[in-house]
Amino acid sequence: MNFPYQRNFNEWCKSQNLAPQTITSINQSIFYFWNYFLKNSNLEPTISNVSSQDIRSFIDYLEQNQHKTISTLNKYVTHLKKYFSFLYNHQLVKKYLFTDLHGYTFDRTPHICIDWIKNLKEIISWSEISLTTKKVLILIAYGFDPKTFLDLTSSDIDAIKNPDYRAILTTNTDDNPLIFQTKTGKEISALTSLTRKIVPDKKVLNFDLTPGKLRLSYVYAQVNDPSLSDLQLMELLHCNRKSLTYYRNQLDKIKLAPFNPKRTA
Repeated sequence: MNFPYQRNFNEWCKSQNLAPQTITSINQSIFYFWNYFLKNSNLEPTISNVSSQDIRSFIDYLEQNQHKTISTLNKYVTHLKKYFSFLYNHQLVKKYLFTDLHGYTFDRTPHICIDWIKNLKEIISWSEISLTTKKVLILIAYGFDPKTFLDLTSSDIDAIKNPDYRAILTTNTDDNPLIFQTKTGKEISALTSLTRKIVPDKKVLNFDLTPGKLRLSYVYAQVNDPSLSDLQLMELLHCNRKSLTYYRNQLDKIKLAPFNPKRTA
């Protein structure tokens, strides 16, 4: 299956004197993204429904699930930027998506905030933070993987004993036990839809709220704890020694950013 406007885009690439192997590489990146979008979005699969958040989630997926290097992530961003710039400049989409993504992966020293976990009790008391975001942060702080979020029910959180946290997680679960639901009480079909609900709170919390990045903040908070042995870490993170070695190596390459919210209240 082709991605939208593939023929037009490739003709334009040729007019820019791009080498055939370069065009092939760009096409592969776009194909990978488009297939990801088709599988993970519950919106109509049209190019006009792609948002900057979908691109963020895709890059997040490559980093968290595929363990792609920074240089590889940059390659994907560069290829997608070229494609979406073409669409915007030729009036095939109305919005230039990379306005909100400027420099998303080009910083070769990733910044991860882990201190928010220590401030979770305070965060959940803030009225300006949405219920959905509070639920996500609680689950992340207790080690739940975002890949399980859409299937979690009130019976899956027995390990969380804090009554305030449990009250938040079980809000609106009387008729439907799913922790995350639509406004009409139905199942949320894609993690990207959940992500769209929580991203606006980044303006207040001032750290990345994409599920993959939040999961990494939990991972690095544990790996950064000298009191935990390798066996304890592998159990906590549900990973093997190879993955744990990867996380330890990455911890030396990232910058642990402080928790610095931007509240106006």
